Amino acid sequence: MRTPWLAGAAGAFVFLSVSPAVANGRFPASNHIFFSPSDPKLVVLRATFGVVFSHDSGTTWRWLCEDVLGLPPASVEDPTFALTAGGTLVAGTSQGLLLSPDTGCNWRIAGEGLAHQAIVDIAIRPNSPHELVALAAPDNGDGGSGDSSAPGAQVYASTDDGTTWSTAGTPIDPSIVTSTLDVAATDPHRLYVAGYRLAGASRVPVLLVSMDDGVHWTERFAPPLMNEVNVYIAAVDPTNADRVYVRTEGQSRLFVTSDAGLTFQVPFSSLTGQMVGFALSPDGSKIYAGSREDGLFVAARSSLGSPGAFQSKNSSVHVQCLTARGAELWACADEASGFAAGVSGDDGATFAAKFHLYDVQGPLTCAPDAPAAQCAGELFQQLCSNLGGCLPEDGGAGADAGEIPTIAPKSRSSCGCTGAGDGAPASLFGAATIGALAARWRRSARRRRTPQCRASIDHSC
Repeated sequence: MRTPWLAGAAGAFVFLSVSPAVANGRFPASNHIFFSPSDPKLVVLRATFGVVFSHDSGTTWRWLCEDVLGLPPASVEDPTFALTAGGTLVAGTSQGLLLSPDTGCNWRIAGEGLAHQAIVDIAIRPNSPHELVALAAPDNGDGGSGDSSAPGAQVYASTDDGTTWSTAGTPIDPSIVTSTLDVAATDPHRLYVAGYRLAGASRVPVLLVSMDDGVHWTERFAPPLMNEVNVYIAAVDPTNADRVYVRTEGQSRLFVTSDAGLTFQVPFSSLTGQMVGFALSPDGSKIYAGSREDGLFVAARSSLGSPGAFQSKNSSVHVQCLTARGAELWACADEASGFAAGVSGDDGATFAAKFHLYDVQGPLTCAPDAPAAQCAGELFQQLCSNLGGCLPEDGGAGADAGEIPTIAPKSRSSCGCTGAGDGAPASLFGAATIGALAARWRRSARRRRTPQCRASIDHSC
């Protein structure tokens, strides 16, 4: 399931309105957290400047540059990612589906009909984490106009950690512009796809349901859009395949159906900003939602039919993503909130910082001939310059003369918990500092790229 940035769960046709993973003028930020289904210590964080990995539950972090994914220099998209139980990192972009069987070092382009197709979304089958589904849409250059003469989006499936792929079911009606794909945990043959139809100048939101892995699709209609432009699947209830949460792009609302899209209720419509964060507890009993402008809200599933079901839990955290794992709630935020990535054990009332922008310790450790090795050297030095510093290899004990300038990390106590983090970065990243860093980032955004062959990911040059 895509966890998108800025425009909600954006499909391939709206990448230009969402976000890039390149240094293209955006302020450095984190916007998606995901975990390995087989290694509890592996945490992966998507950011506007690439991807960072921690193999020790968030103590140290290493960087993968966006150049490895072969995105055009002026690209403004954040890839959608999935990580399988076998360690394959799968990245979906407007250029195609990319696979890294060693979690970031070596990459290849997926074939089996997926080559050069725009990837709308990727999902891991919840109860079979070696299996994936991907939603692909041919790049027809129509900008997602819903052209009924163009080929429709198609679901592809893999049962072997992304090594091989095959079509699943039949193509989706080409007049529907798709945005997200998800799989029900309690019914592995149940697929959901969200998107919209054009009706003159209006967009009619739809939820497509398949009970047979995409062989047949049934179209259901969500509530009409108001100050919104699209709908995205936020989550499917882990205990009830008929219960689906759908969020909107714009001045966000949350829709919920308990009968696979036949009817909807709107339990949450009071956000002033974009709902870029959404998560369910593992049993589905708690619902978390948030935005940068409004902070974090929590509701109990049992109370959704009551007024005011969503209660403000932490207004001081500028939510940029939410992910639940076990009893933990992880969040992306900004340094003004006290962290770029943090974890909470009390439903978001307090967070312990796990990652700050200056916590990158080095590029991903790979063999010299691996495509990801290009992230070292000049690219990494440029990253550290843009971030205002990186941790040295010794974790902050001090850098030798000539090393990349560092920002000394704060001391991490056994808890480090406050309402918005541990408070330490406030002195480092006050309003003036953030403004200076933002200006610095914009000035250096059009950095010079190293002369790497974009086709290095499929070894064709």
